[in-house]
Amino acid sequence: MSDLERFHDLMFEVSNEDRVSILRELRKELSTYSDLSRKLDITTQEVSRHLSRLTENGLTTRRTDGLLELTSYGELVLRQLNAVEFTSKHREYFVSHVLSGLPDKFVSRMGELRECTLNLDVMVSIHRVQKILQEAEEYVWDINLPYIASAFPYIRGSFERGIEGRFLHGETLHVPNEMRGERDRVFSDQQVRSLKAEGVYKERLVEAGLIIYMSEKELALLCFPDADGRFDYRGFTSTDPDVLAWCRDVFLHYWEQGTDVK
Repeated sequence: MSDLERFHDLMFEVSNEDRVSILRELRKELSTYSDLSRKLDITTQEVSRHLSRLTENGLTTRRTDGLLELTSYGELVLRQLNAVEFTSKHREYFVSHVLSGLPDKFVSRMGELRECTLNLDVMVSIHRVQKILQEAEEYVWDINLPYIASAFPYIRGSFERGIEGRFLHGETLHVPNEMRGERDRVFSDQQVRSLKAEGVYKERLVEAGLIIYMSEKELALLCFPDADGRFDYRGFTSTDPDVLAWCRDVFLHYWEQGTDVK
């Protein structure tokens, strides 16, 4: 059997809902045929038929005491399916949003985002940004989120509490003229320079094809652009540790590529 044939066989096995459910049950605990039949509400004959296929493909095995378990290969495949399940769950979003700029190493880890909630209300996104600024205890990190006038006082408040701020953005992102007066009223260019000198606020230039706004506690927004490269500020939120770890790693990846704004 060629490598491609083996791959297609694997895709066929994990395309069946009952077989994937069996793999997930065996990941939780060792089981018998009757255990799986009861938990999944299918006949023992169906369980036996599915397990025969899964075992033939190296995903499951039967121990000497008769209990069924995942192989290490089956465990690995099941973990990798999380990414596909996440993108499938949010198919409508990913049909209209582009991830072409995201490195493959992070695309392959998108299963870590499975506990995200998709938010399509821009006003809710703004509310979450302000909430993060009020509640952060360590840092607030931002990739590409445009300036929000109503958030300026919250930004200043976070700096006054000693919260570290890091801002990554492209060269074209600036404070709009319509917001300049409000921004200057809250903190001046001199105050921004002082914050940078103190190391409280850090800013770098980099081209990154996504928006991330997060603290150590919460992801306010993870957003990808549409086919024309524009952001609609609709995307994912979460407080899940795996989600936060994925976003931190993405942020630091781009941070290392950025150049300091003086």
